[in-house]
Amino acid sequence: MSTVLQSQRRSPGTAVGVAPRRGGTVTMVGAGDVDHLDPALAYHTVTRGILRAYTRQLVGYAASRDRVEAGTLVADLATEVPTAANGRLTGDGTRYAFTLRDGVRWHAPNGDRPVTAWDVVRGIKRLAHPMANSPGLAYYLNAVEGMAEFRDVLADAPRTVEAIADRLEHTGISGVVALDDTEVRFTTRYPMSDFLNMLALPFATPAPEEYLLFAPGSPELDQAVLSNGPYRITAYRPGERIELRRNPAWDPGTDDLRAAHVDGIEIRQGVDERESHDLVARGAADMLWDVQPLTGELPALLATDDPRLEVCPAGLLSPYIVVNFASEAEDGATGKQAVRTALQYAVDKAAVSLVWGGPRLNDIADQVLPPLCLAHRETRPHATDGGRGDPERARRLLAEAGYPDGLTLRLVYRDRDIHPATAEAVRAGLARAGIRVRLVPASINELFSEFLSSSASARPRDWELALTGWEPDWYGNNARTYLQPLFDSRDVPENGDWGSNFGRYRSERVNRLLTAALTSADEERAGELFREVEAQVLRDGAIVPVLFAHQYWFHSTRVRNWLPYPVLNGDLTNLWLADGTVS
Repeated sequence: MSTVLQSQRRSPGTAVGVAPRRGGTVTMVGAGDVDHLDPALAYHTVTRGILRAYTRQLVGYAASRDRVEAGTLVADLATEVPTAANGRLTGDGTRYAFTLRDGVRWHAPNGDRPVTAWDVVRGIKRLAHPMANSPGLAYYLNAVEGMAEFRDVLADAPRTVEAIADRLEHTGISGVVALDDTEVRFTTRYPMSDFLNMLALPFATPAPEEYLLFAPGSPELDQAVLSNGPYRITAYRPGERIELRRNPAWDPGTDDLRAAHVDGIEIRQGVDERESHDLVARGAADMLWDVQPLTGELPALLATDDPRLEVCPAGLLSPYIVVNFASEAEDGATGKQAVRTALQYAVDKAAVSLVWGGPRLNDIADQVLPPLCLAHRETRPHATDGGRGDPERARRLLAEAGYPDGLTLRLVYRDRDIHPATAEAVRAGLARAGIRVRLVPASINELFSEFLSSSASARPRDWELALTGWEPDWYGNNARTYLQPLFDSRDVPENGDWGSNFGRYRSERVNRLLTAALTSADEERAGELFREVEAQVLRDGAIVPVLFAHQYWFHSTRVRNWLPYPVLNGDLTNLWLADGTVS
């Protein structure tokens, strides 16, 4: 069971003896955009950075440099964290009772109003919206009593915003019940060691009634997002600019996790990697947004231990290569076991490591679960010398699969930051084994909405390999956060919602093991079962693990109290700015 403590009143994340400075606007620069502003759909790392500024959940985590502290659940919207000791966790560990804090309010067009238990329920319900399922839906679908049945009821509704809104509001979920304006009760299908961690995810953000007017993730909703946190979105021009300013409805006396030292947050988009880095380096901007420090600049920054460069182990499985089981190209090559095993040996992981800053900033990955995961045990079924690959072994496996002359595969990847160079390193490595790669660049929105999405408009047959990365949704007891989203296919019809199982991988043995692991209240036994899942996934070659990357970020000299956990690109709600202004 995760350690849970009720948060104590303090200025979160503030170093002892250092007085924070209030005021100023932190400026971030980068190339691309958010995936979504809607918390039900937002999943990209940089989006998580600003979600903490305008959303709150029942429980959360304090900002810290200590992963143990950052992994300790504390109360946020709720008055306390449910435990058996305080009587809020009952039903043999399946019933969680929450009371909302007084004074938490929405900043709404028709006037500020309290966040209610009904908003909490609505937030969970929206995850199953059939016009855009949440990428986090699988967590709640398998955990919350009645959630799967509710999903099915919504799925039968006519595909109009109005019809779905009516059904969403008037259909209950037995496992999520508002008892009155301030009391909400959750019931899980079985005792779980990590359900409270799920309620700390941005997906579990309460939803105001105004969201019923829009399809989830729609451009119209992007312009109508409401805040219950310390900042509110005051401007959003997709691909150009995001602006947040103080939320007048936010009462700091209700929030133990966010100090909100700065007055505002501005994100300038459409700035290439070189210019972004240079702006921050000379203090003309405060932080990078969606790009990392330039690889060519890292040796000098590391050699001098430059305090502007932040390096933090983060449990990132990044990058990894998704193998598309749905593709029919090359006579369905990626559907063949020998081809997928050949890919494991063909990739030159050491070359990718250099693109990602070298051994000080990443470790070669030959498995799914990283050392920071409590269930991790080292296993290297496809390891090669120094991670450089074994192209001759890969060629033999291809010949066994019926491709003695090699084959051609399409690799889709994000077209910004270090991802083009990563794709080129992968292409060169695979070429040694006779695997010709056609590179398919895509924006982050295109990558996830057009190629990797399971929606009807996506193109699952237009690629064989995809470069992407994965970060844990929480720390510590978090094997679920890797294995369930990426490999779960329980109850997924062929043309249904595959969530983050981008390659449409299906294994009945994995499904059985996942069910056993997810329904075990014994953390040790769950860990054993999760390791069996990992072993099967690796045998099947569902993905090619490449690196366990450390998180590294770059900020100006005037940024103070930059804290990496739980927001890996720095908690904007707890940093402050020293004297000086951005030019």
